[in-house]
Amino acid sequence: MFFKNSKPFHQLLGLLFLFVLGAILSGGFLLLIPTSGDSPTGIRMQLVRQMLSQLLIFLLPACLFALLYYSQPRQYLKINIHGRQWFLAFVAVVMALLLIPLNNFLTSWNDSWNLGPLESSMRLMSDKANQMVEQMLSLTSYPDLLLQLFVVALVPAVCEEIFFRGGLQQVLHRWFGNIHAAIFITALVFSLAHGDLYGLVPRFLLGLVLGYLFFFSGTIWVSAAAHFLNNASVVVLYNLYHRGIVAINPADPLSIPWHIVVMCTLGTLFLFLLYFFKKQPQNGSPRQNMTRY
Repeated sequence: MFFKNSKPFHQLLGLLFLFVLGAILSGGFLLLIPTSGDSPTGIRMQLVRQMLSQLLIFLLPACLFALLYYSQPRQYLKINIHGRQWFLAFVAVVMALLLIPLNNFLTSWNDSWNLGPLESSMRLMSDKANQMVEQMLSLTSYPDLLLQLFVVALVPAVCEEIFFRGGLQQVLHRWFGNIHAAIFITALVFSLAHGDLYGLVPRFLLGLVLGYLFFFSGTIWVSAAAHFLNNASVVVLYNLYHRGIVAINPADPLSIPWHIVVMCTLGTLFLFLLYFFKKQPQNGSPRQNMTRY
């Protein structure tokens, strides 16, 4: 711990510096990993590259930040879980399932945006990102499914939650002294970081949900559980589609009746109010946390 009692703005600069350093390291290491086209071996190597990027760009900077700025990095990042928090993680998974219809509706609406002069370039970026995901999820064997769930669902859920919620959101909370501002800004940055303006709104909504789950539960694993379910549902659907078990292309929006969307959204809100919002936040106030860690 070298920067104890640093001001929140200086902490933010430190976190951003570590993020840029992680991105540079990721770019360098990826040059050492060969690509083998769209063969099964090449796709598996692409999954390895994806995992390495997550570890270096998100997990490493957040962990270094906690080590440099806080005497108890594990407590600061809130990577411990105990007692009732296990149940809250289960509730978060159910909430993520119930949010799928609303997420699908917002995805369809967001995809219909016309970005004017940026339309062609942004659409090309979005298509390339979708093609890369579809290629990584094109292998259908059970060992490959486990690898996909680990790399595409679990690793991003853990790495991104530790960076965005454990790192960025808490720094912004201390800077602004307002948890809602911190959650909204973090959710926006989280969405923009994926580089797809046609998925901006559903990812922003996901970021809001994850931010509040983290704040009220007091552990990173509750928001990570919901994040994992969101990613894993896509992985499993692609596997079933490529196996010919379902005819629904995961890249296409589902046609879900509006009343189902409303009912599932209300169910999500009910669970949040029942198990999270009414409870005393585990994170404490910004000032208390600064002195505690």
